[in-house]
Order: sequence, then C-alpha cells, then structure tokens
Amino acid sequence: MRKILFLTIIVTALAGRAKPEEGAWSVGYAETDITPAPGQVQMSGFGRERYASGALAPLLAQVVVLRDAADNTGVLITADILHLDHVMVEAIRRAIGHKHGIPSENIMFAASHTHWGPAVRFRMGFGIGAPNVWYMDELEKKILTAVDAAIKDLTPAVIEYGWIDFRGIGCNRRLPVNGKITWGPYAEGSFDGHTPIFRIKRSAGVRQLIVVGHACHPTSSGVIQKWSPDYPGAMRDCLTAELADTKAVFVQGCGGDAKIVHKDPETGKLVFSSSPDRAKAAGEKLAGVVLNHLKAGRMIPLDGQLACSLTSGRISYGQRWSPEEIERLAFPEPTRSGKKHSWMTWAARQSLALPDHSESFRYDVQVWKLGNRLTVFGMEGEICSPWGPMLREMAPTDRAMVIGYANGTGSYIPDSRIVREGGYESLTSQHAYFLPAPFTENIENEIRDIVTKAIRAVE
Repeated sequence: MRKILFLTIIVTALAGRAKPEEGAWSVGYAETDITPAPGQVQMSGFGRERYASGALAPLLAQVVVLRDAADNTGVLITADILHLDHVMVEAIRRAIGHKHGIPSENIMFAASHTHWGPAVRFRMGFGIGAPNVWYMDELEKKILTAVDAAIKDLTPAVIEYGWIDFRGIGCNRRLPVNGKITWGPYAEGSFDGHTPIFRIKRSAGVRQLIVVGHACHPTSSGVIQKWSPDYPGAMRDCLTAELADTKAVFVQGCGGDAKIVHKDPETGKLVFSSSPDRAKAAGEKLAGVVLNHLKAGRMIPLDGQLACSLTSGRISYGQRWSPEEIERLAFPEPTRSGKKHSWMTWAARQSLALPDHSESFRYDVQVWKLGNRLTVFGMEGEICSPWGPMLREMAPTDRAMVIGYANGTGSYIPDSRIVREGGYESLTSQHAYFLPAPFTENIENEIRDIVTKAIRAVE
C-alpha cells in the first residue's frame, strides 16, 4: 500500500490587542499530500544514490492561518524535506502575494530536514540527491493550494506559548579526538535544548493545533529506501493520538551539529540512533515531555499585533578552495577495489562545471514579533547549536525562539568557534553545497549585523 509523504505548511496571522480569551486571533488550517511516486525523484540527505520504493510513514502538509484585527497575516510553511532554496521560496512568495496581498516578509518557510524526503534544490551537490523539476512544479502547486484552503478556513482562536529545555533524545556530534574534530556522540558538546511549544485553540474545524520545535538532525531511521518524516513524524503522530481533535506540527531549531542518540544496551555508551524503531522512540519521547508541559498548564497567552521583517546581507568567504584541491577531488586516483566515486568527487566536478565566482554568501534573516511577548527568528541554513542562545539573547522581547533551516538553505551556518575548529560543519560540508570557500571567524559579527537590522525593522 502506498503511503504518503506530506509537506507541512503553517500560515500565520496575528490579531490586535484584544485579550486572548476574547479571541485575539483568527486561525485557519489545511493539509496536503506531496508524496513523490516511487522512482520519480531521488531522496536527499546522504551522499549516496537513493530512490524510495514506498513510504515508511506519511509526512505532513499542514496550513495554519493567523490573522489580526488589522488584517496582518503571516505565513509559515514547514516541509518534511531536507530544505528549500531561494528560487522556489521566491516563486511561492510572489504567487501568495499576488493572490492574497501578503508581503514576502510575512511568509516564512521551514524544512524539517528529514533525510528521507525528495531532492528539491538547484544549488546542492547532486551526489546528495538531484532534483526533478516536474516534481518541484507539483510541490509548488500543492503548497499554494494548501495556503488557499487555510485562508478560507479562518476561525476565532486563542494562542498560548511555552517552552522547555529538553535534552533527552539528542546530543552534539562534533567529537574531539587528539585535537581534531571527528564524528561521534559528544554529550559534553554544545546542544540547544530550547524546545518551543504553541497551543492554538480554535472555535471550529480542527479544534487544537500544537506546534513544537526541537533542534536535532532527523537522521535516525537507518538505511531504508522509503519516504519518512523520521522522529518529527513520530512526535506528531503521538500528539495527535493522545489529544482529541488535534493536529501537530514540527519546526526545526538550531540542530545543525546535533543527532539523535541512545544508549547501547550492551555497552551503555551513547551511539547514534539508526533504525525506524529508534526514530519512533525518540519522537514519542519528545511528544511525552510536550504533553507533560501542556498538562502542567505552564503556558502564557499571546496577544498584540504581528510585525514582520526580512533582511538580506552577506557572509564573507575565507581562502577559496584552490583549483588543485578541486581537481584532486574531481579526479581521484583509481583504486584497485574499483570503489565508486564519493559524493565529494561529484561535488567537485559540479563545481568545475558550474564555477562560483562570488566573493560572499547571501544570507537572509526573518523576524516575526508577536506584540511585546515573543520574537521568532527565521534563520537560513543548517544553523548550529551555539546560535540558539545567542539569538534569543538578542531578542527585543522577554521570550524568543529560533526556527532553523528557514527559507533558502544553502550551507551550514557555524559560529566562530566551529569555524576555528574545522570539521564537517565548517569545511567538508561546504563541498556538498559546492561553495567556493569556507566562511571566516568573522561570521558571528556579520550575521549579528543582519539580525540587528531585522530586529530594528519590527520595533
């Protein structure tokens, strides 16, 4: 039986200064199925050729529309895919703006970053998964249809916000060994446990929506050739089963350097989780702590109007990859074993065929300010854990949350320390995105400047 790949879309519009219990918000909801047919498009997320033969579990397509008394409308589109790029994001924003009059800064995209979703990016090493433009066209149309349906479904609602610090299913993966950064569970490393929770109570239609964020790579399902939302899907399924007339939504946080882990029952040591059962267990554990928080009633009502901004800036490149280095990767010495070329070989050849002569990297920051109570940062890229507390500290409100993998994801986003230390997130991965060079240790100052401008635009 063919199962379903979903895309999550959340469309948000926030209401004036009425008290929440008086119905400060109008909220609409919709969902759609974006499952590719078997063999239609490559899976994206690992450096090997992969095609899905079916679906392990459905991925969601959900739309939530929130509108305030002044008709300010924000659109958050979350997808169970690895990530989007600026081209598709811009196309969808233009279409929504033309039909509904919603400006670009009010439309935010966020990928769950599941590694069992379809490839939909132009600027990505094709060894990580080459896109199918006809599938991308289908995906775009389904997103727009879902947005239309959610807007038609607006009904009075109350929105509450809370958060927990949860570190029970993942940890840092940048393991230091003999002065070098290797790959392995590192419990003492940086991890952003900030887990935001929205509860939206509606007066009609689906009566409750639960939006949960968590910062950890969805890479815990193992070697399977099936579409899957990984642990975010299991979390959603659990919340939906436990709460009547409820839909659950997942947004990714600053999890670029974190993975799902568990203790090996034989050794007692932390290991990376790598099976559908482990992914399900992690998602259900996350759902359990969310349910406990909701039952405890530690939520605050949100009111006030929605203010949105979208600011573009540049991140500097450091020393460019030399032609000799790229050629060495593109044309490796033959091996006796006849081993296949690695994804880095194909990324290097892609760089030779499509050279990038840019001197800096475009980076967009989006900010939504919900009255004087909450700031939501939409941060592009595979943003790493140190950015979570840094950004929340910069917020103009007492409460803040970060949505990572937002809008166009064209690179890992390390902090200065990670750049200095090296490793996958600051060096090797840049080949996968076939960037011409790694970033510099000035990346924190450059991104902070963009964030500051985005914040000023909503104050």
